[in-house]
Amino acid sequence: MKQLYFNRIIFGIIGLLILFVLYLQYAIIENTEKIKKDEIQKSENYAQKIAEYLQAKTDNHMEASLTKSPKLRTQLNELLQALLTEKYQYIFVLKKDTKGHYRFLLDGSKEDAVEYKTLFFPQSSLFDKVYAERKMGIAKQQEGTQKIWLSLLYPIVEANQTEALLVVDLSEEYADYLNNFNSPLKMLVGLMQVFLVVSMVLLGLMAYRYYKFRQSVLNDVLTGAHTKLYLEEFFNRNRLDDYNAILIDMDEFKEINEKYSYDAGDVIIKEFTQAILAELSLESKLIRTGGTEFFIVVPKKEISIGVLAQKLFKRLQEKKYLIDNDVIFLTISMSAMIIPSGTSSLQNIQRILDEKLLEVKSRGKNDFIVLDLQMIDNLRYRDINYIKEALEEKRVSCLYQPIVHTQTKQIVKYEALVRLVDKEDSNKLITPDHFLKIIKGTTQYIKMSKLVLKEVFSSLHAFKDIKLSINLDLDDLYNNDMMKLIAKHLYKNREVADRLTFEILEYNEIVDYDKVMLIFQQLKAYGSKVAIDDFGSGYANYSYLIHLDIDIIKIDGNLISQLHTSAQRTKIVLESIRNLAEKFGCKLVAEFVSDEMLYTQIKALGIEYAQGYYLGEPKPIEAYEKFIKV
Repeated sequence: MKQLYFNRIIFGIIGLLILFVLYLQYAIIENTEKIKKDEIQKSENYAQKIAEYLQAKTDNHMEASLTKSPKLRTQLNELLQALLTEKYQYIFVLKKDTKGHYRFLLDGSKEDAVEYKTLFFPQSSLFDKVYAERKMGIAKQQEGTQKIWLSLLYPIVEANQTEALLVVDLSEEYADYLNNFNSPLKMLVGLMQVFLVVSMVLLGLMAYRYYKFRQSVLNDVLTGAHTKLYLEEFFNRNRLDDYNAILIDMDEFKEINEKYSYDAGDVIIKEFTQAILAELSLESKLIRTGGTEFFIVVPKKEISIGVLAQKLFKRLQEKKYLIDNDVIFLTISMSAMIIPSGTSSLQNIQRILDEKLLEVKSRGKNDFIVLDLQMIDNLRYRDINYIKEALEEKRVSCLYQPIVHTQTKQIVKYEALVRLVDKEDSNKLITPDHFLKIIKGTTQYIKMSKLVLKEVFSSLHAFKDIKLSINLDLDDLYNNDMMKLIAKHLYKNREVADRLTFEILEYNEIVDYDKVMLIFQQLKAYGSKVAIDDFGSGYANYSYLIHLDIDIIKIDGNLISQLHTSAQRTKIVLESIRNLAEKFGCKLVAEFVSDEMLYTQIKALGIEYAQGYYLGEPKPIEAYEKFIKV
């Protein structure tokens, strides 16, 4: 999961937790208020019952009865006193006199009870309101006597007139009890809030640090251009084939660093970057892929890639750089292309552009190339997904090029050459230079080799009189999976294995001849032959003849083609190879025999076998059916 989405999920979860905690806090407050309301309701009922009892004991003439009977006052005061609990702080009865002053009729205080008809001065206007309207009311703590939670004012009504006012004071301690009823849960919620706030702060800091870190890895510190990581993420969100691409590199920049210092070089790179950005829109992206190499992606809808490439090339060529009072001009190499519809491999695009950039540099630098339609059409053949699909659908075929006896022109063998079959046009075959390097060293290469071996052995079984050769390189020989695959096929087809030759291609020098010799013995165990391809070029040299048991030597086609330009010297070299082959008992094949002159020269030199377009093009094996005994 990408870090960006992971952070969003974490923040989302914490946000939900905060909402949950806030809701929990709200629910606790509401629950506490509900408990308080329930207690107040109970107190109202309690006050009503006390008032009814007092009215009953005084025959609905409270003041007169209490004035007339001190004993009754004492009894009722003791009753009110007995009703006091931790919940009820005070219970007393008030009566307004003719002047509108409140006086005590009853007082249930346990200590310092006031005398009958003592004046009482309420601190709340609610007393008068309840007295006048004859409706019960509640005076909050700040509105009445201190050290109580609230005062419940209940009017005692006689003949539709307020006879007295029953006051029931609920204690502050009881209010604290109710408030603290949910205190453990409140504390837990409080701790959760603190934890979540701290977590949010820490996550915020982490997110900020991650943001700064991403900026450092997504944007080049020196130039401000994007990095390769940004490019990958960009095309995770956008379609690759909605853009065109350009690859630019400064020529000979190392000399500037050496002459003027690396700091001066950095200044030039920054100015170079700004010059490129000046020609690009906000929708285009500039990526620094290496020291002085920049990759550009441009939306197709904006501008023709050819026009933009030309503008960029001209601007960067004309750009002047001032270093130590020296005016410097740079030369650049550039490759550009339209990204074909359906292309999904960014690496493939970069590889093609890099190859074309190397072409520009190899022919003198300071130039640019825009890929033509044929190059772009072939691009899809280098797409790893296209190749995988072809192999999964078994769109693999072999063409066969004949190897002939030079004296008789009789075909003695065929070399199997692998091709992929185009998805849209089954008659179009894709040559290995498009796909072989891309899948080399992958499981796709093994998959292709299985299909090739299967077809080659099928041809050997189908045509009893033909001999075939297939190509392997040293990497194949060193690959255990590949060798197991070959050994398995040789064992299963041992009756035809003696008509198969393995042509060894090598792009690296053989270091361990003993190991290679052992592998050759495994290949030859069922009668197969071993040939060294491209002898006389690269690493293929005379030491192979000394250390390895070789059956066939195939002379490199480039050496054969030298007969056109340096015939005498080339003949001397070819004669020496022929003599060595005879001494070591190896058969000799000349490759790339493309015309009659080369064929005549090869024949005159006594080279026994030849191969090339003059003698036969790669074709399906059935095309040579008239030469084959079935």
